[in-house]
Amino acid sequence: MKEIIAFAVFVTAVAANICTGGTGNWSTALALGVTDFAHGGVPLNNGVNCFDGCLATGVADQSFKVALMNSSAAYKEREFSKKADRLAQLRKMRDDDDDTNADTCIDPQLRADIRDALGSLEELSCKGIVDTLVSNLNRPGWAINCVDFDEFGYDAFFQDMNFCAYLVYSSSDVFDIRLGMIDYT
Repeated sequence: MKEIIAFAVFVTAVAANICTGGTGNWSTALALGVTDFAHGGVPLNNGVNCFDGCLATGVADQSFKVALMNSSAAYKEREFSKKADRLAQLRKMRDDDDDTNADTCIDPQLRADIRDALGSLEELSCKGIVDTLVSNLNRPGWAINCVDFDEFGYDAFFQDMNFCAYLVYSSSDVFDIRLGMIDYT
């Protein structure tokens, strides 16, 4: 039932699109049960980089127009289940020696840079993650968003060198980090 409600919220959010920009390669995400969020890098701009989050309602909606390196990059969608299910899945992948982010962040150097930068964080929070990545990655023109949520999530992403959806988890949290080079055309 929650999935149906979440899907209805998503359809409403897409229909009301918080971004006013026109055509292009848009990556979007919606999360319910949001407990933490932050954004950084390129400033928010309703034409190309949009983020609307509210802890009181527990909803975060984000979109940005991605400057793809490969114009035929694969566009994929995924749904996220409850946090406990995501944590179990991520731990299993780690135990199987699978790279949990290889499919959604295809640049191996960027994945390594993110892993190295976040390795020095003592306490994970979205603000700490975003601030650390902004100061360590040296990716001018990139937006960096982070959301931690308990309930349902949906996102659409590109398998491209100029986009990265990256999951980081602790014993009790799963942080959904999205990075992309913004397309101003």
